[in-house]
Amino acid sequence: MWNNNADIAAMNWLSQFTTMSAPFNQIVHYISGSNLFKGLPIMGILWYFWFRDADPKSNSRRIIIATLLGCVAAVLIARLANNLGPYQPRPFASSALSYHAHIGLPAPESQALYIWSSFPSDHAALFFSLATGIYLISRSAGLLVYLYVLLFIALPRVYLGLHYPTDIIAGGILGIACVALSSRSSVIALYDKHSSMLLAKYPAAFQTALFIISVEIGTLFGDIRLLLEGIVKYFPR
Repeated sequence: MWNNNADIAAMNWLSQFTTMSAPFNQIVHYISGSNLFKGLPIMGILWYFWFRDADPKSNSRRIIIATLLGCVAAVLIARLANNLGPYQPRPFASSALSYHAHIGLPAPESQALYIWSSFPSDHAALFFSLATGIYLISRSAGLLVYLYVLLFIALPRVYLGLHYPTDIIAGGILGIACVALSSRSSVIALYDKHSSMLLAKYPAAFQTALFIISVEIGTLFGDIRLLLEGIVKYFPR
């Protein structure tokens, strides 16, 4: 356990609110786990810009593709850090904190939540990277999405004891850095010619594939994770 005094102080301060309102806890829990409040609105904004800026002279489509590549890289790096870095239990499972149950909510049952290190937050890495891509297209929309990610994705996970503030900060920095790198003109130049050719030659197939990829990203690769878990569980190694 990384006994970070700032993290422990923040979590202990939040714990005073966990027994105040069961309906509030249930609302926060729903928002935290709902794709309707997480990936789908943000992916909708990306697709809005994809169709709005269809002119080949616009740079929006290049940025969107770079953003999707950058967010996948951010999540992969976050997961590698989860598995290879020092183990940090989630706040609700930490012996350094006097855990206060959230009234109206059952105790977390998923074994993965107890096994996976909380640092850094892959949620923060994913959604701050997507917000960065939107910011590169439209500063006003990007700032609103940054605020949305903070209020509706990051803070609920801290309040529910799934992450420490530093988990969120580290994941957010990772996501922003990955998209800042993937959207550089020198990086885009590595694949832009081929992606532009595929889009021009097979527009329906290319955009269908991109839509499927965006759905998986927006739902945090839920189906892919279930498939991999099934392979690990049912097939001998």
